[in-house]
Amino acid sequence: MFTLLHQYPNLSHNDLIKNLKLFDQYKMALDESSIVSKTDPEGIITYANNAFCEISGYTQKELVGQNHNIIRHPDNPHELFKELWETIKSGKIWKNTFKNLSKEGREYYVKTTIVPIFSEEGEIVEYIATRVDVTELILKDQIIQRQLTDTLTGNKNRTALFSDLETSNQKVTLVIFNIDRFSTINDFFGYEIGDMFLIAFAEYLSQMIFKHDMYRISGDEFVFICDKQDLDQTFIEHIEETINKLEQHKFHISTYEISVNITGGVAYAEKSKVYNMAHMALKEAKEQREKVIVYNDNMMLSEKTRNNIIYIDKIKSAIDNDRIVPYFQGITDNKTRQIVKYESLIRLIDSDGTVLTPYWFLEHAKKAKLYSKLTKIIVEKTFALFETNEYEFSLNLTLQDIVNDDTRTFLYTKLSTSPAVNRVVFEIVESEGIENFDEVAEFIKTVKQYGCKIAIDDFGTGYSNFSYLSKLDIDYIKIDGSLIKNINKDRDLLLSVESILFFAQKKGIQTIAEFVEDEATLSTLINLGVDYSQGYLFSIPQPTIET
Repeated sequence: MFTLLHQYPNLSHNDLIKNLKLFDQYKMALDESSIVSKTDPEGIITYANNAFCEISGYTQKELVGQNHNIIRHPDNPHELFKELWETIKSGKIWKNTFKNLSKEGREYYVKTTIVPIFSEEGEIVEYIATRVDVTELILKDQIIQRQLTDTLTGNKNRTALFSDLETSNQKVTLVIFNIDRFSTINDFFGYEIGDMFLIAFAEYLSQMIFKHDMYRISGDEFVFICDKQDLDQTFIEHIEETINKLEQHKFHISTYEISVNITGGVAYAEKSKVYNMAHMALKEAKEQREKVIVYNDNMMLSEKTRNNIIYIDKIKSAIDNDRIVPYFQGITDNKTRQIVKYESLIRLIDSDGTVLTPYWFLEHAKKAKLYSKLTKIIVEKTFALFETNEYEFSLNLTLQDIVNDDTRTFLYTKLSTSPAVNRVVFEIVESEGIENFDEVAEFIKTVKQYGCKIAIDDFGTGYSNFSYLSKLDIDYIKIDGSLIKNINKDRDLLLSVESILFFAQKKGIQTIAEFVEDEATLSTLINLGVDYSQGYLFSIPQPTIET
């Protein structure tokens, strides 16, 4: 107090008391919101607040008098702390985020600010460090990065590619390299040698295109993006030269010497269109036995138009001859292992009896404006079957169904007249619904008034967003099969599923796991608390149901 009076001789005693009380409140606010410590000029701890003790695992008695490196993690580079000391000793504030190690050996991350404190003479007398625990954020970011990384080669993966393309605001040139007949390497040398070859190939290709990000999008396909706009002959020759170097290179893997042939596809466009175009060029290059082909609208359009015409004719014929049918896949209660509900899945029976899944015809139906007819047929046939039993049943709806006035009116009419209305579940594809929240929310509100239930399908893909999901009145979350199939092999997938389950359980939403194909996966899901399972372990889609 004497020092303050000496520094501020015009300060009254009452004002001084008030200021001291304010300082105490500032200190309390800082202690409550941050991890705080003080050290002397040599880095010896002179003060540590409760938050510091709690996260580090040390008591104040154990910390005071110790060098601050007591919590230093050995993974941190020496240069980090060299820069730290050079900065703060020069009287400047230092900020960074790094990893520490608690007394018990637990790793944690802190966002740190270190401020030098000066005496009246301008000498540094101590340092005050404030930190914020960012461990959870860092770990989540690491999980996201691993999900965007090919685990074998360390390159970005398919998910990362489409994410980067969708966030790009300009057209790009995309090049795909495919290793011809790569499966023969696995068949002849074995998968271990095959994996070693892919690692070596990816490293060699990265060295050749080091200026560009590289992605491994499937077992034998590698992609890179560049900002080249003029796909002139010089650029094509450069791509051909790269392919020649890859083919001439001898990859020494274990005791083997392996060489390969490469085919390339190139396109210039925006967002995910560029990948589709480049892939079409790749297919054309393989058919024409060319090293590389650049996407050409006229060349590709004829093939595309031909396929469209063929499949549109198939769809029209199937509609006219009653060959659009529902197949049903059972959904099992994980507690009883009994099928308790069914999902209705659209199928097209071709004229030769071949059963076609939606992959082959649905997009063509949308382009030909036949899609709403298919929806109505499946709804009619599915309701007709389930009105004769007591099973709960689900129907898939896309955004196109929900925003189409005619389809919506048809659905509401069916719901107002069917005795099975309180057993129907509408499954909405998660990646579509997020962009039209208001329409989806209004649709859900309306069908709920009829007694229907709502499921969000394929959750865990696309835009997976808990914030929008929490605002919708839903009954089930269907966890996408891409998260389920390898849940026992990939810890990141397990953590993703655990996050979904935590949210669902907090919201009172039941969960259904898709693509359950073996007992080991089922056992994991049961232990996690998943309510229902759907997959080939219990039920294969078929035109009838068990009664």
